[in-house]
Amino acid sequence: MNPVKTVNWMFSKDNPNRDYNKKRNGSKKEVLNHFLKQMKPIKELEAKIGTLSNTTKMPSYSWGIPTEYCKTGMKLAKIPGTICNKCYADKGFYKMPTVNAMYQKRYDAIEMNEWVDYMSELITQKYKKLTKSRLYHRWFDSGDIQSYSHLMKIFEVCENTPHIKHWIATREYSIVDKVDEKDVPKNLCLRVSAIKVDGAIPKFWKWTSGVHKHKRHKGRECPAYKQDGQCKDCRACWDRKVKQVSYKEH
Repeated sequence: MNPVKTVNWMFSKDNPNRDYNKKRNGSKKEVLNHFLKQMKPIKELEAKIGTLSNTTKMPSYSWGIPTEYCKTGMKLAKIPGTICNKCYADKGFYKMPTVNAMYQKRYDAIEMNEWVDYMSELITQKYKKLTKSRLYHRWFDSGDIQSYSHLMKIFEVCENTPHIKHWIATREYSIVDKVDEKDVPKNLCLRVSAIKVDGAIPKFWKWTSGVHKHKRHKGRECPAYKQDGQCKDCRACWDRKVKQVSYKEH
């Protein structure tokens, strides 16, 4: 079990041994630090499953795979008017050999039996020194969910890192349609994205996102285009109270 999840349970009000744990092991912070010291070094974890990206727009880290593995997105990329037709992750920086190799390494590691444990440890390690305003993780700055089992693995990682807010944007409708909304971890906002620019917003899921150009945006508008392309202090994408987020076309 991930150390953060273990320590949270040790000091939870629902744990009948909470007072005993406090008396025997010390404060929650002391116990967590003890567990963290026993985790694998970051470089060892990265050698196994790849690194996390530190994109300039995001408040902290993100994780993705090459766009060529987008099962739905690669088909949409060939159709003018779709959001995927002008995908930012299918050009520029993302296509540099060293960057593409890093994203490929992540993809190759997905089927490892230890992937959930390694990802949970890597995220915990990378985020442990960040301030509370930066404890926000994005899944798929490039690429998309590969299968239902892949999504379930991500759910496990989210549950193992309850102190971090997670966000996924996906166009894999058939995979999300298999999910019961109640089973989505409370610290994850799983958003289903629209297909076309100025297009209809999916109605089968509670949390959505889209891209607007000519039509008036629906829901919360992403302010990044007015903020040098950065989130700044906005965290709407991660906020489950925000049902719909709309991005102005680049």
